[in-house]
Amino acid sequence: MEVSAEILKEADVLLAAFLTGALLLFVYDVLRIVRKIVPHKMWLVGAEDVVFWIGSALALFAMLYRENSGYIRGFVIGGVLVGMLLYNLLLSAWVVAGSVFLLKKVLFVLSRPLVWTARLFKRPLRFAGRKTKKILRFLKKELKKLWKTVKIGVCKL
Repeated sequence: MEVSAEILKEADVLLAAFLTGALLLFVYDVLRIVRKIVPHKMWLVGAEDVVFWIGSALALFAMLYRENSGYIRGFVIGGVLVGMLLYNLLLSAWVVAGSVFLLKKVLFVLSRPLVWTARLFKRPLRFAGRKTKKILRFLKKELKKLWKTVKIGVCKL
């Protein structure tokens, strides 16, 4: 019993649809990871989502064009949705939680030298800031006195 080439081609298209759906959701997970590491404002989240969905539409169109000569078939859309659903149920939570955990640990380790350097310079910089503030206050007071003297001298003329 031999399977026809037509059915094999449609099975390839369905597999490509599954993988495209899983890949699209993986890309969105990367976006979610970035959002958890770096806080975003709501307008930026909306803009990122719009860019993601435009990119998703282009990726789906490219997959349909490459695999199925651009024909939109119900089983292809279903395959993309099932691929997304399976990825979401099986891997998404693990990928996001694990990546956020690892990235936070890596960023913590990498930021330690900066924290130590900041602590090292904290006291001298605070001292210099206080002295600079006192000097600027003194100069401001002297300039006010000088300005008052000049104003009085100009008014007497």
